[in-house]
Amino acid sequence: MEILIVVAYLLLGLFVGFTAGAFGIGGGVIMVPTFLILFKFHGFNSELVPFFAIGTSLFASVLASSSGTFRHIKNKNLNIKLGVLFGLFAVLASSSLSFIAVKLPSNTLKLIFAVILLFITVRLFIREKEDGIEEDQRKKIWYYFSPLFGGLVGSLSAFAGVGGGIIAVPILHYIFKLPFKKAIGTSNLIIIFSALAAAISYLIAGLQIESTPPFTLGYIYLLAGLPAGIGTIISAGYGAHFAYVSQNRKLKILFGILILLLDVKIFFDVLG
Repeated sequence: MEILIVVAYLLLGLFVGFTAGAFGIGGGVIMVPTFLILFKFHGFNSELVPFFAIGTSLFASVLASSSGTFRHIKNKNLNIKLGVLFGLFAVLASSSLSFIAVKLPSNTLKLIFAVILLFITVRLFIREKEDGIEEDQRKKIWYYFSPLFGGLVGSLSAFAGVGGGIIAVPILHYIFKLPFKKAIGTSNLIIIFSALAAAISYLIAGLQIESTPPFTLGYIYLLAGLPAGIGTIISAGYGAHFAYVSQNRKLKILFGILILLLDVKIFFDVLG
């Protein structure tokens, strides 16, 4: 039975890694709601399920984004300087706010995540102009706002376990004027910082629990996180390549439909 469970999470990781590399989101938008459903069957305390779902998602997101970043670097499809700036400030926010997040009621975390998913869905279906052209002079001015926006990305990692890419991508594209695909690549780099810091915080917070199920390390469920993480490493590079050669509009529509379905499920879970 455990072998079948590992294979199932590996397959989930393959799917998640592809979407993470293709959309720069880290994979949490898929893993968190999936874990919220599946972890109920692993004997977890129902009140702790959201924390294990987020902690495990963050762990796998680090691996997914690392693989995706490697491919985006090969494609010269990211801004390393801006990614590191965002990432450093995201670390400060995610590492500190994670300890607050684990003390919130479980339904509060679910509701936060559902609202975030709704925002993503609306944003993906809104039409936009073609990719902008980078303007070095204007971009230098916006670098001063990296602490603010990096903090927002880190906050999202702490409270929703999604790596922050769903906010990082539009910020990088609309405010910092990166072309959309380069914003996706840069987001992958940022998530390495934000997700890693938040994952460590969830791990430390989970170690304070008196009794936890087998195969756990803090709030990370290794029986799910390790195979899912391995799956993301395998497929994230392919997702990054897919984004590099695909049209933006089609990618947004397909992903928007997926996010909408997940959002409906989470809202019903919270309200029902």
